[in-house]
Amino acid sequence: MEIVRQAIKYGIVGLGNTLLSLLVIWVMTKKTGCSEAFSNIIGYAVGLINSYLWNRQWTFRSKSDWKKSALRFFGVFMVCFALQFILLLALNRFCPENPPLYGFFRPVLETLHVDSRFYIQILAMAFYTVLNFTVNKFYTFKS
Repeated sequence: MEIVRQAIKYGIVGLGNTLLSLLVIWVMTKKTGCSEAFSNIIGYAVGLINSYLWNRQWTFRSKSDWKKSALRFFGVFMVCFALQFILLLALNRFCPENPPLYGFFRPVLETLHVDSRFYIQILAMAFYTVLNFTVNKFYTFKS
């Protein structure tokens, strides 16, 4: 099934982007002496550009106009990031002690020393990932 194959590729690209962003941040802070804030901005920018290129060419094999899809990609990123941030704030405010499904996963999460606050971050990231994949598939890279 094509959507499953694309979702797996999207996950691989996302993992690669995370590692690339971390590498750029580490090199900039530890090897060149740049500030953490500046290094973080550059690291995420590199990851975002890498994400666009790999998802356009490999994940979705898009033939759409690259300028149009690039504008859409970066716009989708900003909207999805804003929505996940709003979700993060809402979950932290309204479910600080027992976020959705935390009780179900509690034995595993406590073994891994994952408290409910970090679990909320994981939920928000999962929301972002699913939303971003869906919008990129059906809007950004639609040929």
